Amino acid sequence: MLNKRILIIIFSIIALALLGFIFIRNLIDFPVYYSAGRSLIAGRTDLYSSDFARGPLMDYRYPPFFLLAFYPLWLLPYSAAAYLWHLLSVSQIAGCVCFLHRLASASKAAWVIAALATAGYFVMILHYGNAHLLAIFLLFGSFYFAAEKKDSLSAAMMALSITIKLTPVFILPYFVITRRWKILLLTVVFLAVLNLAPAAYFGFQKNAELLRAWHDHVIRDQEFHETNGPINLSLKGQLRRYLTEVDYSLRQEGDTRYPNVNFLSLTSHQTDRLWIVFASAIYLFACILIWQRRRRCEGDKESYPIELGLMICLMLMMGPLTSKIYFIALLWPVFALARFAMSAQAVAVRRVLIFIAAANSILPLLPGRSIQRWLLVAGADFFVNLLLMAALLYVLTSNPASSTDARRTQARSSATDA
Repeated sequence: MLNKRILIIIFSIIALALLGFIFIRNLIDFPVYYSAGRSLIAGRTDLYSSDFARGPLMDYRYPPFFLLAFYPLWLLPYSAAAYLWHLLSVSQIAGCVCFLHRLASASKAAWVIAALATAGYFVMILHYGNAHLLAIFLLFGSFYFAAEKKDSLSAAMMALSITIKLTPVFILPYFVITRRWKILLLTVVFLAVLNLAPAAYFGFQKNAELLRAWHDHVIRDQEFHETNGPINLSLKGQLRRYLTEVDYSLRQEGDTRYPNVNFLSLTSHQTDRLWIVFASAIYLFACILIWQRRRRCEGDKESYPIELGLMICLMLMMGPLTSKIYFIALLWPVFALARFAMSAQAVAVRRVLIFIAAANSILPLLPGRSIQRWLLVAGADFFVNLLLMAALLYVLTSNPASSTDARRTQARSSATDA
C-alpha cells in the first residue's frame, strides 16, 4: 500500500498538470522564449535585438545556450510547446520537494509550514512560465548531490543553474568555505563548456559576439529593464524605493500606478553605493560566520541545510534584480528552519515561521490592486527574506548543542509520522 504522503504528492502533481490547461492561456514569460525560438528557427541570430522576441519590454535576456537547449520546443505549435513547458515546470517543483525529502527527513508540520510559506510563489511562477524555476531546481539538485559526495553531478547542475540565471554565482563561495575544491573547479569547467557549446551552431566568433552582447544587454545596461520590469525586491530595489523618489511615470505601457514609499530623497547613484556597501558587509559577515561555525562544529551535517538556506537568502538579498517569483528559492531555507523549529529550544524560530506562513498565505488574498501594489513597493517579500535571514543567523550562532537536540527531536517526530 502506498504511503499517504506519496499519494498526496501524486495527486498534487496530477492536479497541477491538469491546471496547466488554464495556466498556459495567459503565460507571461514563456511566450517570450517561444517567440525568440521561432526567430532563431527563421534564421535570425541577433538574439538581443529589441524585436528578436516580443519587443523592448519583453526581450530575450538569457545566454545563447538556453535558446538552443530547448530548440525542439520551438518546432512545436505554441499550445503544445506551452503545455510541455508547464509539465516540465511541474516536474521541477516535484524535483525540488524530492531533493529536500531525500536530503533530510522532516515532520508533517515542517512540510505544512514550508508549503504555506512558499506555495504562493510557486503558483505565481507557474502563471508566468519563467525559467527561474528551472534554475532553482538545478540549484537544489546541486546542493543535494554535493551532500551525497557526487561532485561531478553537483558541479554540472550548479553550472547549468548559473548559466540560466546568473545570481546562483553568489553560492560558490560556500564551496570555498567548506573546501569543496573539486565542485568549485568542475563548476568553472562546466560553465566554460556550456557557454562555448553554442559555437557549434553559431560559429566561435558569432558566439563570442553574442556572449558580449548578452553581458552588455543584461548585466551592464540594466536601467531600462529595472525601470520597466517587475518591482525589484532585492536590497538595491528596496533602498531605491525607500530613499529615493521613484518616478513610476517612466514605466511604459501604462503600468505606472505604484505609490511612493520613500522617506528620503537621495539620488539613485547614492542608494546604489549604499547597496554595494551594505550587501557586501552582510555577505562577508555571513560567510565568516559559516566559516567559524565550520571550525567549531566540524562534521555537524545538520548545519548543512541551514548554511545553504542562509546563502540562498543572501543571494536574493544582494542580487541586482530580484523579482517576486525568485522567492520560490525560499522553500529551502524555510524547510531547513522548520526542521530545526521542531526542537523545544526553538520556540522563537517556530513563531517566526508561523508568522511568515500566515503572512504569505493571507497577504496575497487581500482584495484590491492598490493594496497589492502597496505591499509590493513596500517590500513585504523583502522583509520576509530578511526575517528568514535573521532566524538562520540566530540558529547558526546558537549553542551547537541545540542542533543536536533539534536532530533528536526531529528523529522522534519522523518516527511518529512513519
